[in-house]
Amino acid sequence: MERCPVCRARFRDEAICHRCGVDLNPLLAIEAEAAAWEREAVTLLAAGAWIEARRATERALALRHSPLAAAARDFAGRELVAEERQRFERLLQ
Repeated sequence: MERCPVCRARFRDEAICHRCGVDLNPLLAIEAEAAAWEREAVTLLAAGAWIEARRATERALALRHSPLAAAARDFAGRELVAEERQRFERLLQ
C-alpha cells in the first residue's frame, strides 16, 4: 500500500493512518494474503505444477493486482497449453 485509501496520505508502515486515523489492518491483511499466494505460485511454477500455479495466481490477483502474479498466471497458462499440445501430438503419432 502506498497511500491511505481514505485520505490519500502516504503510507508510513503503520496500521493506523497518521492523517485521518483509519484502521488499515484489514487492507494490510489482504496484501499479506495476496503476497502469500504469489509465493505459493512461484513455488508451484518451480515444481511444474501449472494448473495449481495458475489457481494460486488467480487467488492472488483476486485480492490485489500485481505484475508478478499476472506474469506468473500467463506463464503457467502458456506452459499448460504447451504441455497439452505435446500430449496431443504424441497421441497423433
